[in-house]
Amino acid sequence: MSKWLWILFPAFVALGWVGWCAWRGRLPSRAKLNAVFSVVLLLYLLLTAGLGLFWVSNQHLPVFDWHYLSGYVLLVVLAVHLAFNARALWRHLRAPPPPAPIAPAQGVRRHALIGGLGALGLSGALGLGYLLGLRHGRTEVTLLVAGAGPDAAADRLALVEAFHAHSSHSRAGLISKAPGLYWGLAPPPFKSAQTPGVTVVALPPPARSATGGDLFSVEGLSTLLWHTAGISAESAGIALRTAPSSGALFSSEFYVAVRALPGLAAGLWHYRPQGHGLARIGTQAAPDAAMLPAEAHAAVIATAVWRRTGQKYGDRCLRYVLADLGHALENLCQVAAVLGAGATLSDAFDESVLARLLQVDEREEGVLAQVLLHAGPVQLRQLAPAWLPAPMTDDLGIGITGTLHQAAALRGATQWALHPMAAVPVGGDPLPLIAARRSRRRFRGHPLAASSLHALLQAATGAPARVSAAVRLRALSLAVEGLEASAWRWNAAAGQLEPVGALGTDARRRVRAAALDQEVAGDAAVVFVLSIDRARFAADPVGAARGYRHAFIEAGLVGERLYLAGQSLGLGVCGVGAFFDDEAAALAGIDPAQEWVVHLVAVGATG
Repeated sequence: MSKWLWILFPAFVALGWVGWCAWRGRLPSRAKLNAVFSVVLLLYLLLTAGLGLFWVSNQHLPVFDWHYLSGYVLLVVLAVHLAFNARALWRHLRAPPPPAPIAPAQGVRRHALIGGLGALGLSGALGLGYLLGLRHGRTEVTLLVAGAGPDAAADRLALVEAFHAHSSHSRAGLISKAPGLYWGLAPPPFKSAQTPGVTVVALPPPARSATGGDLFSVEGLSTLLWHTAGISAESAGIALRTAPSSGALFSSEFYVAVRALPGLAAGLWHYRPQGHGLARIGTQAAPDAAMLPAEAHAAVIATAVWRRTGQKYGDRCLRYVLADLGHALENLCQVAAVLGAGATLSDAFDESVLARLLQVDEREEGVLAQVLLHAGPVQLRQLAPAWLPAPMTDDLGIGITGTLHQAAALRGATQWALHPMAAVPVGGDPLPLIAARRSRRRFRGHPLAASSLHALLQAATGAPARVSAAVRLRALSLAVEGLEASAWRWNAAAGQLEPVGALGTDARRRVRAAALDQEVAGDAAVVFVLSIDRARFAADPVGAARGYRHAFIEAGLVGERLYLAGQSLGLGVCGVGAFFDDEAAALAGIDPAQEWVVHLVAVGATG
């Protein structure tokens, strides 16, 4: 409350002074009121601009994004206005009060009427603009959802294609398209930390280096969970995590099903980053077989609180949520390997069963991934034919995001199809790399060594695909020793870059423009372009919608390996999910009929 008072204090002082003058029957002249409130306007404008620029600098955001332009122009116009009127303002501010009382009631009514009409007009204009932005585009989404057949595989593929097109950015779409859903206010960044009657176990501090240990202990579980989703730092009131997240919104939540460990009862637990602890879910003495099959010692189930990301990014939310989850799961895989355990990601699970066991509302929080942890080799099984697409009957209340999530859901018996998630070397002990990882948005402009580029590419693709074979990797070299400014295709099997096409002398400008004019892309030494092969994800055994989910998670896994490898090389890395899809594809020489660009990763020198 004290912050509100400080912010409103100048306005209260000005209004109080006017009220005091009116009470005395010596209301200031209209010219003097204009001068006083011009000063108040200047104060608030400078305060707003100062706080905005502070936030841009603090969060390493682009300073000259196009949507800041109107604010900068407003500052310049106001400065010019005040320069022309400075002498008159100063004269009126110094002018003594009128020598004789004026008719206070008449003066107050006149000024109140003028001020009221002005406030009403401004509020009406702002409200109209807000409502237009809120409502525009909903017809498109309604028709899109209505046209998606719930049973036919072809209809689900068509839904994926329509979703991707609708959530894609383009310059024409800035005018012709708008969010099709009002997501409401942002939910809290953490689930309730204090729930009456819930058992909460504090975890010991995580290990910060690879010194061996047992994953299937409270200490090992602590290390795994902290490096997957723990709080590694705080900045400007935001609790930053060990894995990156679009907009620092951190929609992912993680749950653990365990058999009995010393100091931790068997059952289902929710990881709470605040306080680094586990909260018990339910009273079941042993985990359900759907949550933890016999061949696994523990399982990690990942969900997403949709509105944390959706309230900012709208219909592009699902893209960011899935890629963010892939980042965190890569960390989990790296730590599991350090602790001598294996991790496999389940292809098929029944979202509704897991949601019921987790006691989550699927309208607010969707189940997205299940990772099984085991001490030795796992017998891989073929996908069981019992798995069927889930019926698309319920409206989750989150528009096309909910529709696509339902299209990817499965219903069936407890059968498992598992992908091994073997660790990929990222250039050093992954634990300190994860702990120190940050998204760096400021680069020095120094050229990147060709050997560093090769190391990054090897780390990104040094293992078979973990959940989807659809991800492709290209590189835009902007400042790499021995390479011209060009687009390159990475041939992982041959271990070499294949030229796609030169970017020209204005390469940096073009790359920055394609990334919504974000400086981090234009200033990088290299920008990696991750795309997904449309035919490959559409051929996923559990359907195109599930394959689309798998492909985005795989892209996040690859992106996090670039983060960790860059950290080991002393480079700055930043994932970029916001870009003009068509322009990014053109730069990388990608045919949208064959592949879709899903993620960019900018890398450069920071020291």
